Amino acid sequence: MKNKSKPEDSKKTRLFVIIIAAAITIGIGAATILANFAVQNPDNPHSNSRTVFWRHIHGLGIDPQDRNVLYIATHGDFYQSVNGDPPVKVDEQRADYMAFNAPYAQNVPLYASGHPATGGNTGLIKSTDGGKTWRQVATVLDPPVDFHAMGISKSDPNLIIGFDSSGRGLFKTIDAGQNWQTLQFPEYISALAISPSDPNVIFAATGKGIYQSSDGANTWMHIEQYNELPVFALTFDENGILYSSTDEFGLSKSADLGKTWEKINTQKITIMSVAVDAQNQILYIAGYVPDGYQEVYKSSDNGGSWDLIGTNKKL
Repeated sequence: MKNKSKPEDSKKTRLFVIIIAAAITIGIGAATILANFAVQNPDNPHSNSRTVFWRHIHGLGIDPQDRNVLYIATHGDFYQSVNGDPPVKVDEQRADYMAFNAPYAQNVPLYASGHPATGGNTGLIKSTDGGKTWRQVATVLDPPVDFHAMGISKSDPNLIIGFDSSGRGLFKTIDAGQNWQTLQFPEYISALAISPSDPNVIFAATGKGIYQSSDGANTWMHIEQYNELPVFALTFDENGILYSSTDEFGLSKSADLGKTWEKINTQKITIMSVAVDAQNQILYIAGYVPDGYQEVYKSSDNGGSWDLIGTNKKL
């Protein structure tokens, strides 16, 4: 005997079809509409799905005021995940967040760089409401910079360093973006990390390993262990532990500024972004798995086990 559809189910189906049809008519991307429908409609069976409508994940960060909140900056939108729950889009205007840094301390903005939905580059942008709205801080160059690697100092949040994706320069500000200094760089830079205890100690990840500067990025020294290895991610936790990601070593950490490294077990994933909640001993990683899908994971036992936060696998 066949089940009969409930009248309210039919109404919801018709409403959903109307929404999609209207979106196509006015030129709104169907993926964005589907994502918002899933989040905003609790009766939708896929509303608690881990599937998220992102293309690439470019940055992770932790809210210093509420450490349960994970920020996820993607090629397409800006998300939050609370307590490891499925990510929810929070930005009001779409953009591609190619570089992203969350602050170590409260009352410091989120900083990012990338591309607005209208095209071009954003320059350096900031948000003071958790990623909902963003405004431009500086263009730095003309046309504006497109930082794909960026670092912010814990001891001096006005110190920001960024590398332009077109290779037009490595730039540093000590007054939160009002003025900029152009610096020499060793190789094309994929990630930047500033020591939380000493703003003059800066690390740069490149396609030929990790470089270290002890004089505020004026001169650089090659770290021998990663010589000639492409390094994808590089970050400090608030206690000064340095984390890196390579194909050969996977995720590793160093407590002595890169002299020795300890491997951390992870999923089979090429890690492009790392965030660490040192207070609660939680690791977050993001990147692409062997079949190419972009995913975010969380570990509460130093890599012993990992829980999926979000994926675009079912798109």
